Amino acid sequence: MKKILLLMLGLAASSASFATTNEPSKPVATASLIGTDKVKLVVAPQPATATVALNDDQGHILYSSNVNLRDGIKQQFDISKLNTGVYRLSIAVGKERIVKAFTVTEVPSHQLVTLQD
Repeated sequence: MKKILLLMLGLAASSASFATTNEPSKPVATASLIGTDKVKLVVAPQPATATVALNDDQGHILYSSNVNLRDGIKQQFDISKLNTGVYRLSIAVGKERIVKAFTVTEVPSHQLVTLQD
């Protein structure tokens, strides 16, 4: 009887550990400038699909794509034609989201882009 009770308790405990849901984790991403006309986005691998989007400061979607993060991603965005303003690169996995903002400003004689965290 003891053995059956221990076996049932062991089965209940092991099945409880499998009952946890695999919520997607927050993506790990970095953004960097390449010269003054490109932003490079790197997202670490994870077993999930993400939505990558580029929005202007008024929330207009300038770019959106669903990508598989199994191998991670490295993507460059040509920002040479963007007007001055604040822009946001967002990476969303399920309910988790990370946002990388950058500002495009005009400097007399050339364009200046700064990344923000």
